[in-house]
This record gives sequence, structure tokens and C-alpha cells, in this order.
Amino acid sequence: MNFDLSIKGKCILSAEDNEVNQIVLEHTLSEQDLPFVIVSNGEEAVEGWQALDPVLIFMDISMPVMNGIEAIKKIRELEVGTGKRVPIAALTAHALSGDEARMLEAGADYYLTKPINPNLLLQKIAEITDTSSTRAIL
Repeated sequence: MNFDLSIKGKCILSAEDNEVNQIVLEHTLSEQDLPFVIVSNGEEAVEGWQALDPVLIFMDISMPVMNGIEAIKKIRELEVGTGKRVPIAALTAHALSGDEARMLEAGADYYLTKPINPNLLLQKIAEITDTSSTRAIL
């Protein structure tokens, strides 16, 4: 997959296979002028992480090719020895008892449930990046 490397180190990477959720993410991030890349499976998420060095990853858990948990584990494995750890927020419709713990155990730092609420998404971006304004993250 080809990535726009001009946003390397200053973008949000979102792995989401659902078209409606992709539209919500795209609209929400575009309105805030935040650079982002949306991929549709875990394998592309790992490739995007390697190519783009994003400031944050939103990772859907149920995706084709490689699911989100596998992708999170792979990214965490590849981070070993680099001195870096990208914040990863698991985005999932799974809200069953134990799901949050399972995702955090896999290496996610945060757990957000769907449907995606744009205001909560922006609040989480500000919280994760430790800024009072989402525009200030980049």
C-alpha cells in the first residue's frame, strides 16, 4: 500500500473496515483539520504504522485479513527495542464483560465502544495527546 509520507509522524491512523464508521471518522477528523489515514484491515494498519509513525491509532477489533487484536500485538512486538510506543485506542462494538480487559491485555491503551460518537472521539484524541485542543496535537 502506498502512503503519503508527507504526513509521517503527524497523523492519526485509523483501521476500520465498516464503510459507515470510515465516513464518521473521516468527517470528524477532516472538520478538525487533523491529518489522518484510514485503512480497512489489520495488515494495512501494521503497514501504515511502519510507514507513517502516527501519533495515535484507532484500531477496530473485528476486521478481515488480520483482526485488530492481532494487529495491536504485531505493532507492540515491532516496537520492542525502539523506545517508542504509539497510543492505540481499540474501537469496537464488543461490549461484553471481559472484552475491555482482553483488548488492553493485547496492548491497546484505551477502549472505546461503537457507535462512534464524534464529540467523544475528539475528547479522547485531546486526552490521549494531552492537549486542550485537538488542533494542537500536530
